[in-house]
Amino acid sequence: MNGATRFAMVLSLGAALVGECTSAWAAQPYEGFWASTKKDCRDQDSADRMSIEGGNRLYWYETRCRAREIIADGKLGWKMKLACEGEGEKFRSNPRVSIAADGKLVMDNGPVGRDKRQTYVRCEIPRSR
Repeated sequence: MNGATRFAMVLSLGAALVGECTSAWAAQPYEGFWASTKKDCRDQDSADRMSIEGGNRLYWYETRCRAREIIADGKLGWKMKLACEGEGEKFRSNPRVSIAADGKLVMDNGPVGRDKRQTYVRCEIPRSR
């Protein structure tokens, strides 16, 4: 095998790997900033505001979690196994996250909140320039 053929094979293998990795790292529909109300979206210190970043990191006012496992559960639903920290405690949580028909994020059995089900609206956060 000559040098040009070997280079072409390596180049095509690299392109195939990049294509595979790109789809695996695509943003998920549940990613972004969320809050209980639009008013809470504007309050950066609101305890009723959260963000989901990188597909597997969830942040609330005093709690942060990392998903160890995410399994699709329907078209716009996911079951998660979370390892969390908050207020000096480490704990696990197994919520189900879904996007409702009205675009709201619904979290059943979430790691924070007084109720078994929290509903969040998507926050439009202005980008810094």
